[in-house]
Amino acid sequence: AHLKGIMAAKVVPELSTDCVLTTQWVDGEKLAESAAPDVRALCTTLLNAYLTQLLETGFLHADPHPGNLIRTPDGRICVLDYGLMTEVSEEQRW
Repeated sequence: AHLKGIMAAKVVPELSTDCVLTTQWVDGEKLAESAAPDVRALCTTLLNAYLTQLLETGFLHADPHPGNLIRTPDGRICVLDYGLMTEVSEEQRW
């Protein structure tokens, strides 16, 4: 599923292995520290993204602390650090 206003850093395959995921650098500020007027709307976008992960795809970023959520200069949320992911079975979703 694709949600407007949210992104993930692009993976750099040639620098990644089975144990290390290397992504491109993403400029931004911590969402929790941003004074931008759209932060409240971005939090709604983030909530929708997590509900989509949980209820639709069943594959969930499981480490959404403030250090892993940044607001990009173009006003999107970038979710960082995919070291902790989880799968939610169809039975658990409904």
